[in-house]
Amino acid sequence: MKIGYQGVPGSYSSLASAKFFGEKSFESFGYTTFKELVEALMIEDVDYIALPVENSTSGPITRTIDLMKYLEVSVVSEIYVKIDHALITKKETNFEDIQVVYSHPEALEQCITYLNEIEKLKIKEYHDTAGAVEMVKNSNLTYIAAVAGTHAAELYDMKVQKENISDNPLNTTRFLIFKKGHEPNVSHKEKTSIYLETEHSTGSLNEILNIFSKHHINLLYLTSRPIQKKAFSYGFFIDVERSEKGNLTASLNEIKEKSMYLNILGTYAPGELVTS
Repeated sequence: MKIGYQGVPGSYSSLASAKFFGEKSFESFGYTTFKELVEALMIEDVDYIALPVENSTSGPITRTIDLMKYLEVSVVSEIYVKIDHALITKKETNFEDIQVVYSHPEALEQCITYLNEIEKLKIKEYHDTAGAVEMVKNSNLTYIAAVAGTHAAELYDMKVQKENISDNPLNTTRFLIFKKGHEPNVSHKEKTSIYLETEHSTGSLNEILNIFSKHHINLLYLTSRPIQKKAFSYGFFIDVERSEKGNLTASLNEIKEKSMYLNILGTYAPGELVTS
């Protein structure tokens, strides 16, 4: 089996990929951008992809979830990865020599308090955390650093200048594992993710939420996203869980009738925490 992730070996996405397969044999492939990663799934270059969709510090990762709005895909697993960002350099670099730091924009945002305390430090975005470590390693410059996990420093034989630099010590990223195609049955598992678009009118979203309540479905997560080509109109990503009395199938059938568009992205068991 093949799984794709964004970045290079040592990225947090690669950890989520490895956790999904466990002891099973698999091949993993890194992609530079999330768009390329999703395209690889849809043309079946890979069987699964690992997408980060939410972070406990910076919130929804909109650049990933927006890619999934209109695709026929299914979530098959949820994985939480504990994020332990570190400041990483070449072995010969001293802390006082650091002038520029590179990392994925999400990682930089999650460590912004610490990074702003370093005098005259320039902060620059890179497409991947572990990729930034690899770039620093291969560079001739000794004054640059990367933000990534300590496991990436070990993998690339680099120096950890400072561990645990995240603003939130409980910093965790939620990953969803997707496969191509829709699962037909959404009633037997505990958690469901959907994307829907309603009429742009007063009370339309509240009507949807009342349907969940009526069928004893617990709302876990809701975020709005702009609808392309419809200025100031919004769709909604929603996660719900079924209670013992809940009827998920009935609620989704009713919501489909009330929505302009509904995409059931998948049903799955709640995820486990992975540490690096």
